[in-house]
Amino acid sequence: MKVYVSQGHEAGIGLEVFFKSCLVFSIKELKHIELIAYQHSVKVTLDSMKINFLIKEDGLLFGGIFLQVIWLKEKILSETLHSLNHAMKLSESGGVLYTLPTSKDQFISHAGHTEYFRDVYENPHLGMFFSAPSLKVLLLSDHVPVSDLSHFLTEEVIYQRLETAFSTFAAWRWPTERIIVSGLNPHAGENGLIGSEDSRIYTSIRRLKNKYKFDITGPFPGDTMLFEQRSPKDILVYLFHDQGLGVFKTAQGFIGSNITLGLPYPRFSPDHGTSFKLFGKNLADYRGCAYSLREAISMLKRISNGKDSGH
Repeated sequence: MKVYVSQGHEAGIGLEVFFKSCLVFSIKELKHIELIAYQHSVKVTLDSMKINFLIKEDGLLFGGIFLQVIWLKEKILSETLHSLNHAMKLSESGGVLYTLPTSKDQFISHAGHTEYFRDVYENPHLGMFFSAPSLKVLLLSDHVPVSDLSHFLTEEVIYQRLETAFSTFAAWRWPTERIIVSGLNPHAGENGLIGSEDSRIYTSIRRLKNKYKFDITGPFPGDTMLFEQRSPKDILVYLFHDQGLGVFKTAQGFIGSNITLGLPYPRFSPDHGTSFKLFGKNLADYRGCAYSLREAISMLKRISNGKDSGH
């Protein structure tokens, strides 16, 4: 079992921050990683980093380390999609998927990785989860226009996405103390004075409590919900993209992992994009990638130990 790393956009900072992360990893950590990439894109990035390297049939020597690589040649689709599809297939056989950043136009008809996964695996309730050392945030909707949120977030969608998250955390043995859910409207609706949508959240939470007997509570006003957190193991659930990510990125910057819940395998990525303006300048900060990649390796060990123990 490996952490399979898909290349991402060839003109973004993904490969740069990945290679910088590898340079600070131990040999033991590197043994868990396998990159799926194109030789030309790797050469361009390493040349820009002014690092001597040697491409081998099964990998890459650079900076005094060896990295396992599967080299791709086919280019009918974007490099992003070819490397991603290959890494997904490998992950399905056991392992963790790690995706380097790309742009939405590389997916042709999808808005990004999460939407692509939902289509491929025919699961509309995959969750977008963000993990950092002191904060964990789950989004119940992601790339949905604000004008559509009220219609999109039905009671069943809220329930199914919370259930997907809960069952995934249980399967991963993810350390969790409480799940705290925000409201959709200001002040969580003021008991119906500011919209009726938040009653759906209350009903969904009650259904989950009856089924799982787990500590899940809400809805709380989104603007003050952070104060409900008592432990870094609490998971804060926000109803829409900017409601949750505004809190997360303000508190954590780009030191965090973007994790997809509900796939046949764990999927991690750094909590930042391609930053095209930094491409080829050797200026990209690798710390967020290193953090999330280490989290992916920890997850690999966790699921490996679970299989070894019969769980």
